Amino acid sequence: MPPDSLSLPTVIVVAVLALALVGVLILHMRVRRDLAQARDRIGQARQAQEHLTRETSARNQRLVQAERQAQESAELLREARAQHDLVRAENEHLISKRIPALLSHLRAPHVIVPGVQNPALAGTDIDRQHRAILDALTRGVREEGERIDEAAQAVIRGAMSRVQTQALRAQDLLAGVQQRYSGDEHTALLREVLGLDMYNELIIRRVQVTGIACGATPGLSRDDTYLVDLVVGAISRVENFEQRIEGPANHLRRRIGVAARAAESILFVTAELLANAVHHSHGTLKVTIAVHETNNGAAIVIDDAGVGLNEDQYARATRLLSGTHPVHLVDLGNPPHTGWAAIGRQVAHYGMQVTVKKSAFGGVQAVLNIPTALLVEMPEDSRPSVLAPEPVRAPVPTAVAAPVPTAVATVATVRPEPVAAVPATAATAATIRAESVAASRPETVASSVRPEPTPAPERRPAEDLAPLPQRRRQSSRPTSGPRPTGGTSGSDASGARLLTTPEEAQKRWGDFQVGAEAGRREALPTEQHDNTEGN
Repeated sequence: MPPDSLSLPTVIVVAVLALALVGVLILHMRVRRDLAQARDRIGQARQAQEHLTRETSARNQRLVQAERQAQESAELLREARAQHDLVRAENEHLISKRIPALLSHLRAPHVIVPGVQNPALAGTDIDRQHRAILDALTRGVREEGERIDEAAQAVIRGAMSRVQTQALRAQDLLAGVQQRYSGDEHTALLREVLGLDMYNELIIRRVQVTGIACGATPGLSRDDTYLVDLVVGAISRVENFEQRIEGPANHLRRRIGVAARAAESILFVTAELLANAVHHSHGTLKVTIAVHETNNGAAIVIDDAGVGLNEDQYARATRLLSGTHPVHLVDLGNPPHTGWAAIGRQVAHYGMQVTVKKSAFGGVQAVLNIPTALLVEMPEDSRPSVLAPEPVRAPVPTAVAAPVPTAVATVATVRPEPVAAVPATAATAATIRAESVAASRPETVASSVRPEPTPAPERRPAEDLAPLPQRRRQSSRPTSGPRPTGGTSGSDASGARLLTTPEEAQKRWGDFQVGAEAGRREALPTEQHDNTEGN
């Protein structure tokens, strides 16, 4: 076949085939394009699904976490509520139990302050905060208590000072009455005056001990005074001392006196210790007192056969008598026992020492140790009062003493015992008010006929003792001795004192002592009204 006859169909076929191929290619490309787009959409869908899955997972995790947090919050809330209830219960325990117990503990140390109610809180912040509250409350209560106590003591000091002044004036008036009406014709009046004088003396001592316990001074001043005279004066300040006190036993070997600054304080301490011993002893039992010289000064020993003290009372007495611990009024009991507290203040102020222990008689032995710094050696031209006892161990003279006239010796033998009259004035009449009738005319007569003591030789043991300061008189006026009274048989018109015969002196002094003792026994009641430091 010729090429021309086949060209048109062939061309058409070829064209159709070409068109079909082009169509197929176009369709194929479209299909591929659609397929690619479908694949893209599928990928996006997958990505979206994955993203959604991730978000769902995250949402689920957040939900789980929220649930867990909600559970934890609920647990914490329960714990907080339990802790709140625990703290509230502990606060209620603090307010209702611990604080009242603390206040009771501050008043009475034997009361125990409880700890936390729940042991689980021990050592926690709650426990530390409550302890801080209790400590702050303790400091506040103590500071306020000290302020109130100081104010109360100031009021008591002022009141006792005024009362003591008035009582001393009353005692001066009573002493004047005793001197003016000391004759035999005024025996009944003198008996009443002696009873009033003793009651006034007890009032002065009670006022004095109350004031000293609150920080006041003794309120009296003295010159340098023989120690034995101070002891005799302390005895005279105790009720019913004639029947209740035996002594003093004088064991001093030298002319020992007490410096003026401490004389009244030593007399006060001794009187208070004696009153305490008498008050806590049966009325038929004697209280003994002795004065000794020591290497470090002197000592006053008081023994009683009373009820004694137990261990706690000995500990309390030692604490109060030392004077080293502060004492408040609320610590002295109700009614307050101010004796030991007042003694402790004086002991601490002057450097003395008071010790108490069980005595050989089953009661209490009190020892007042006086340091050498408070002691002086009295001048040779001075003497103790006529009521002061002679030393127990009198030294034996090396030479035979000159014989004493019989009449004078007779007067000396009737010299009363140290507790037979209210003494104390004879040694200190130049500096304070008369403490008793011992300063009246009969004492003047007796002291004028008192025999001179025989000079004693030096003893070897005394050389080992510490020397005492020497005191010289500042004026010619004697600190102890008689005071002339006008209008008596012992003075002339010019006021010069004349010696009385020994017989007359013996009669006057003996009658005076008999009347004085009878007057005191009738004027004073048999029962004791002298409240002192209680056991």
